[in-house]
Amino acid sequence: MSTRHDAYGSVVAVRPGTGESAITLERVKFGARCGAEGGISEEFLRDLLFEHPQALRIAEIDASYDGPFPVCRELSTPAGFVDALYVNRLGNLTLAEFKLWRNPQARREVIGQILDYAKDLASWDYADLQREVSLALKRPGNVLWELISGAQPTVGEAAFVDNVTRHLRRGEFLMLIVGDGIREGAADIVEFVQRHSGLHFNMALVEAALWRDGTDRLIVQPRVLARTEIVQRHVDNDARPVAFSASQGQADDEPLSEQEEENLRFWSAVLDGFSFSDAEVETPKPLQNSRIDILDAGAKGLWFSAYLQRQGAEMGCYLARYNRPSAQRLFDDLASSVGELQGGLGNDFTSWRNPKGNPRLGYFHIAGFLKGGDDFDDAVEWMQDRLDRLVSTLRPRLRRNTQDLL
Repeated sequence: MSTRHDAYGSVVAVRPGTGESAITLERVKFGARCGAEGGISEEFLRDLLFEHPQALRIAEIDASYDGPFPVCRELSTPAGFVDALYVNRLGNLTLAEFKLWRNPQARREVIGQILDYAKDLASWDYADLQREVSLALKRPGNVLWELISGAQPTVGEAAFVDNVTRHLRRGEFLMLIVGDGIREGAADIVEFVQRHSGLHFNMALVEAALWRDGTDRLIVQPRVLARTEIVQRHVDNDARPVAFSASQGQADDEPLSEQEEENLRFWSAVLDGFSFSDAEVETPKPLQNSRIDILDAGAKGLWFSAYLQRQGAEMGCYLARYNRPSAQRLFDDLASSVGELQGGLGNDFTSWRNPKGNPRLGYFHIAGFLKGGDDFDDAVEWMQDRLDRLVSTLRPRLRRNTQDLL
C-alpha cells in the first residue's frame, strides 16, 4: 500500500441550515506574478507568512520556538539573504526560506543554501545579528531588542540578549523551508542534512497550500511534511556545534543535476586522498555544492573556503571573516601584509572583495572546464596546491596571532 503525501482534498465551504449550495474553493496557483491569472509569487508567500507567522505551525515542529515574532525580511549573511527571520520571547531564532518547489536541482539548492545560512549564524554573536537586523530594517539602535520588547513588554533585556547569544554560539536555530507542490520523494531532506551538516539545528519542510474564498480573501492550509530532531548535543562553550542527528521523513532518491555531478566530480578529484601539510586540519568531504568550507581557520570568526563559479569560469580558495572585532583585527593584519606573504604563498596570492563587498584573501583562477574546456586535470592540481598553501601557511600564523591577542 502506498500513501500519497502530496494530495490535498478539496476545500468546500458550506452554510449549514441555509439551503445554500456548497462552494468548492479554488486552489491558488504558484509561480505567476501576484494577481496574474490568480497566481502568487514567492515574495507574496513570504510576505504573507512573515506578517502571519501563526500559519507556520511552529509549535507542531518544536514548542520551544512557538510564539515567533517577525523581525525582518532579507537578512544578509555571507552565504546570501535569508528570506525571513523570526524570534520569540525566549530568544529562539527561526529562519525561513520560501521557494517554489519545481525540480530536484531547485530543491537541493535551497537545502544547501539553508545549511550555509546555519553555518554562518553559528559564528555570529549578538552584535553581528543586531547589526544585520538594523541594516535590513534601516533602523539604528538595538532594533532586535526594541522589536521584541514592544511585542512582549515583560521580557527582560539582559536575559533576552543572553539567550540569543547562547543560541547563536550553540548553533540552535529552527530552519524552515516553505514551498508549494512538494511531492513524494522531495519531502525527505533528513538524510541529506544528516550527511552534510555538523551543526545541530532543527529543520522542517512545510508545504503551504492557498485557496481563494471569493476574490478578496485567501485561506492558508499549511502542513509539516518532514522535520529533523536533535537527539544528541555536545557543544564546547567556545566552538561550533559538533553533533547532529535527525529522524523522520521518507526516501529521497533524486538524481543529482548535471552541475551538481560536475561539482562532485571536481571536489572528489581534489580531495580524495588529499591531506594538508598542516596535519591538524581535517580534509573536508567532497560535496555536490559549488562551495566547500573549512571551518578550522585557527581563530574564531574566520574560515577558509574553496569555490567554483560558473559565471566567468572562475574558481579559487580564500580566507574570509565575520564582522566581529577580533576577527577583523586578525584579518586586517594579514591583509596589510600581502606583499610579505607573497614571498611564501606566491605572487598570485592577493586580496579582493566579492560582489557583496566582503573581503577575501587567497587565490582565484580561470578554469576552462567550467565552460566545457579540457583543463580539468590542471584545475585539480592548481586547487590542491593553492588550497594547501593557503590553509597550511595562514592557519598557524592565525593561531599565533590569536595567542598574542590574549
